Amino acid sequence: MSGNERFLSSRQITLLILGFAIGGGILTLPSLAAEVLGASGWLLVLALGLLYMGSAWIAARLAAKFPEETIIEYSPRLLGKGFGLLFNLVFIVHLFLVIPVNIRILQELVNISLLPGAPVWFVSGSYLLVLAYGATRPVDQIAQVNELLIEIALLIGLFVALTAFQHFEPLHLRPLLSRDQINLDKIEQLIGMTFSFGSIPVVNMVVPYIRQPWQVTKATLKASLVITMVYSFFTATTIGVFGYKETIELSWVALELAKSVNAQAVILERLDLVLIVSWISALFTTGLIACYLVGAALGRLFRVRKEAAFIWGLAPVAYYLSTKLKNYFVWSQASFYVAVLSLVITFLGYPLLYLLSLVKGKHRV
Repeated sequence: MSGNERFLSSRQITLLILGFAIGGGILTLPSLAAEVLGASGWLLVLALGLLYMGSAWIAARLAAKFPEETIIEYSPRLLGKGFGLLFNLVFIVHLFLVIPVNIRILQELVNISLLPGAPVWFVSGSYLLVLAYGATRPVDQIAQVNELLIEIALLIGLFVALTAFQHFEPLHLRPLLSRDQINLDKIEQLIGMTFSFGSIPVVNMVVPYIRQPWQVTKATLKASLVITMVYSFFTATTIGVFGYKETIELSWVALELAKSVNAQAVILERLDLVLIVSWISALFTTGLIACYLVGAALGRLFRVRKEAAFIWGLAPVAYYLSTKLKNYFVWSQASFYVAVLSLVITFLGYPLLYLLSLVKGKHRV
């Protein structure tokens, strides 16, 4: 790729990874963590984050070995045509399934507080049209939009968490790793938590556009560290405010956390509405980046330059799948399957590809 096509900075790569990761998953992450590990749920989130940081390092090193290509292009050379095609299809399906879940989460957020009477087809349809249109823009424009929106969402989310400390009770985080609170047999909840960490594919798709490819590892690790710290802090704050038993019972813990804040302390009367509006922007960045990655991956797979055709062609499919996710419990189950695919790609696909790249002596870095 020519130098004039490399227009993304390492900071934008970091924010793209953050923009894809931090979306609807964080709104339910604390309740899942509390269900698995009780009052020590925040430690489980921290451990998962550190585990994903290790995988992120592998994925970033793999991307740095092929600075001119996406994972769609070099995986068949490493795995062979048959297994490479299978990996690519799983990779693309994983990215695509994020979109209908993302649409459904936004639909519920809008119906909860902003437009309770709005029809599903209007909210989901208009949102999907905006996503599809945005995803057809050049990647540098997508990075600029993400850069603004995700920073706003993170700042407001941090503001809510900090102001909620007026109700924080340290005793709610004790006892630490109590045996009667540990429920590691709840595999579905444990795997469902990983849905919030599945942003690593970004780096293997956008590395051809980064101005300094050798900085991709640093940018990826920085993003993974921020994600881990944000998730751990938010989970600890939530459990500290409500206690782990009440946290388990709450479906939208982030909204309840915002409602718990004393209005006089923050001047605003409805902090939950501020959080919803800001978090819609976070959901938008996740959906936008997912749509772009799906279009880019299909374009590379079929060697077609008009990626917009794939994005618009799959929009009706995404809408149809989103209508099947009728409530919180259904889309939570769907996110579980997405998380399973993410685990396969993250902890089997990336290490195998990286090992093969070392064995076959591909581009030395």
